Amino acid sequence: MKGMFFFAVSLAWAQTPDVGVKPGPNPYTIPSSQARGALISGRFVMEDGSAPPALVRVELTCNSIARPQGWSDEQGYFSVRMEVNNPDEIMDLTYATTPQRPNSGALSTSEPPPIDTIPRNLEGCDVRGALGGYRSSVIPLSGHRRLDSPDIGTIVLYPVEKVQGFTTSATTDLAPAAAKKAHEKALEDLKKNKPDEAEKELKKAVQMYPRYALAWFDLGRIYESRDRTKEAAEAYRHSTEADDKYLPPYERLYILAAREENWALTRELAEKVIHLDPVDFPRAYYFDAIADLNLGDVDAAEKSAREAVRMDLHANPRAGYVLGVILARKQEFAEASALLDAYLKVAPAIEKDAVERQAAEARKHVAQK
Repeated sequence: MKGMFFFAVSLAWAQTPDVGVKPGPNPYTIPSSQARGALISGRFVMEDGSAPPALVRVELTCNSIARPQGWSDEQGYFSVRMEVNNPDEIMDLTYATTPQRPNSGALSTSEPPPIDTIPRNLEGCDVRGALGGYRSSVIPLSGHRRLDSPDIGTIVLYPVEKVQGFTTSATTDLAPAAAKKAHEKALEDLKKNKPDEAEKELKKAVQMYPRYALAWFDLGRIYESRDRTKEAAEAYRHSTEADDKYLPPYERLYILAAREENWALTRELAEKVIHLDPVDFPRAYYFDAIADLNLGDVDAAEKSAREAVRMDLHANPRAGYVLGVILARKQEFAEASALLDAYLKVAPAIEKDAVERQAAEARKHVAQK
């Protein structure tokens, strides 16, 4: 059955795991309340571990809305309290927080449409740094609770020249006024939980301006959320054709390809994203690893899985499981056992029995050495 790819219990493990493409929060859900005043702290560093060349702004993104939340010190350390109407946000008019601002997809990955709020428990939120000339790694905050340690770790800044792709589309500013108006109307319809009306408006927008990559992407997300996957994939492809540097539709396409077990296409699309932006899409490494494993390229799978673990293990613990299975296939049982045992602590109930058997077999091989 497509979509369910569990490893066999044997350490031959020729099968592939469930790739973890499970539906996230309903993309039309509007959070009912806000999580005000959550404190977070951490540090910005350059690739070599040194301090940034200037103060770095702390940027919180929830529901596709970026909010400035304060600044680091000269060494890159920061400690900020995240809240709506943060003084830093009020003083900087370059951050427009109105829902109509079309600077990113209305239905970005696993997040609700843009609304002027910070969700409860920071679900769908992430933190990054903003510094001219640099791109920032991202730390997801979903699952971070108020009583958790405020320290979210280290955020790395990379020179812009390493990133060729973008999470916004250059074609948006070129759209005619009527197309933009239709797109804005679609966003309003989504806020009111009217996907049928939103779909009609987005179709108008792309008919008036076929190179409207953002509108094509939002149309694809509506289709996908309603299980119209063929139409979704077509809309995402139109989005990439309209702007081949706009990355969100590539991400949705490789997820859809993985659901269909089209591993060659999954690898092609994931590696396209990695090539254009090796920083901001850690899940591309995860899907690339799974595709490589299914295609029999175990060494390439290990390389991508290690990157997924390095960049995204906290947000995606399944990356550690996939790496553990890859290493077990390579008979590197000690590290595999540690990774599988770690995943057991957070594995969903449906997987625990199978993962426990795999972990036990790996431990047995370690004990025999």
